[in-house]
Amino acid sequence: MTDDLPPPSARKFLDRALLARLYPFLRPHRGLLLAGIGILVLGFAADLLGPFLMRQTLDGPVRGILEASTVEADVESVEGSSRSEALRQVLFYTLGFLVVALAGAGLRYLQVTVLTLVGQRVTYDVRRTLFSHLLRLPQSFFDRRPTGELTTRITSDVENLSELFVSGVATVLFDLLRIVGVLVVLVWIHPGLALVILFGIPLYAFLSFRFRARARTAYRETRRTLAASNAFAQESLSGMSVIQLSVQESRMEERFEEKAEDLRQSWMLTVRQYAMFLPLVEFANQLVVATTFGFSAWMMLDGTITEGVFVQYWFYLRLIFDPIQEIADRYNVLQSALSSTERIAALLDETPEPSGDRVPEGKGALEFDRVSFSYSDGAQALHRVSFQIEPGETIAVVGSTGAGKTTLTQLLLSLYRAQAGAVKVNEVPVQDWRLEDLRRGIGVIPQDVFLFADTVLENIRLRDDSVSEDQVVEACKKVGAHEFLSRQPEGYHSRLGERGINLSSGQRQLLAFARILVHAPSILVLDEATSSVDSETEHLLQQAVEQIVRGRTCIVIAHRLSTIRLADRIFVMHHGELRETGTHRELLGKGGLYARLHELQFDSPA
Repeated sequence: MTDDLPPPSARKFLDRALLARLYPFLRPHRGLLLAGIGILVLGFAADLLGPFLMRQTLDGPVRGILEASTVEADVESVEGSSRSEALRQVLFYTLGFLVVALAGAGLRYLQVTVLTLVGQRVTYDVRRTLFSHLLRLPQSFFDRRPTGELTTRITSDVENLSELFVSGVATVLFDLLRIVGVLVVLVWIHPGLALVILFGIPLYAFLSFRFRARARTAYRETRRTLAASNAFAQESLSGMSVIQLSVQESRMEERFEEKAEDLRQSWMLTVRQYAMFLPLVEFANQLVVATTFGFSAWMMLDGTITEGVFVQYWFYLRLIFDPIQEIADRYNVLQSALSSTERIAALLDETPEPSGDRVPEGKGALEFDRVSFSYSDGAQALHRVSFQIEPGETIAVVGSTGAGKTTLTQLLLSLYRAQAGAVKVNEVPVQDWRLEDLRRGIGVIPQDVFLFADTVLENIRLRDDSVSEDQVVEACKKVGAHEFLSRQPEGYHSRLGERGINLSSGQRQLLAFARILVHAPSILVLDEATSSVDSETEHLLQQAVEQIVRGRTCIVIAHRLSTIRLADRIFVMHHGELRETGTHRELLGKGGLYARLHELQFDSPA
């Protein structure tokens, strides 16, 4: 998937393949869409009926009264019963015209309401399906997709889809049919006058679409520069502390001025396009209108057409040119919506994480059997790694940066799949597990704990209603978090800021430990969970670790060797290979990699 889509001119006006992708979302609401189309047809009939009633009025009773007034006739006969009958007919047609106009207004209201309802229902279904699909994509997908891009897909791109129904496909197709229908009526009324309009339409249509195409190009550039400006502003605000501490305010101000100037220039280009082409389009419109008016007026004076036909033509002329301009306007909307559909379809085509269907029993036995793995950039992270971990055993994994420590846990959680070898949990390959059961049985405490902008309670139980508030409180007491949580304004119902910004790193770690206690996984992964805290908090976390590792298989990824001396065994990783295995004392006695790492940290081999 990419944003570098072909320009609208390079794609079909209505891409049937893309529209077909939307049909499954539209199918449940097709009855409502057909109702909207039916309302469009009724509205068109009302548009045709109004001018017809005006013609009947002018060519019927009004003409009769005027003709009677111009001949040598008895005044009383003109003002008598015939005149009264004519006035009654005028009143009848006038009321009929008002009724038709009122009905047309009501139908237009229903049209917008019904089509908007269809669009919003489809938008809701697409957004819900897309978000659900994203939740099930593999981690490798998110490694190559910026978060902002995915957010745009779920919000702006999905919202654009509603335009396909509100002012999109059905409306554009109906406008085309309306143009053809009115032309047929005009030819039927008077073929000669219809030719004048037929000669003028191509010029008007050409200028309209030419203007829209140029305006679309300018508007696309404006959106690009606006996105760049917004992205720079968001990044600057997020990193404000770094900017201020490094005294970069002036430089950032200069860079933002450059972004703002680019945005201003692009907006001015858009304005110039409108200032140049819009008068031309309007002139073409008025040229056709003036030509039609002149010919029809001449025909009316010559007696070729009646006054009623003249007025009817005049009103039908609006029914010709309004749809042409609306189609030109909606062309951009449609292309934008189709571009959004293309991007959404590309996301939905991404393959979800494969999941098995087995739910094996076990107490947390782990095995890596000659496992090799490389990331998408080709760099090999693991090479033929083999080991076994017994249930309840605590294993520490150490090594320099890039040694493959974190990759072990990512393969264990099936965030990635090994290209060779097998990763097993309770003697079952992870790819055979049902993913939700696999990950529910493995608790992970990362170095950087992620907290949601929600209450403390929900951040610990993760919206699992089977976990009671009493269980959460008890878990927090065991890990030493209850004391500072009790000081919060609303206790466990206090809302946390984004990513838990209103808590210290140590406090966030304590909440992560509480999560583990309430969800009770059989396997625990600690990714240097005590490396970013002060000594007092580290003491609390060490006490909490002693509680949560009891009865669980535990993998501790450590950079500070002082945190893993009590591990049952230590695995030493180096360049993606398992080089050494043993206890702290055994590895020091070997004088190998572990001993050198220990010496670097403590300046002594002891």
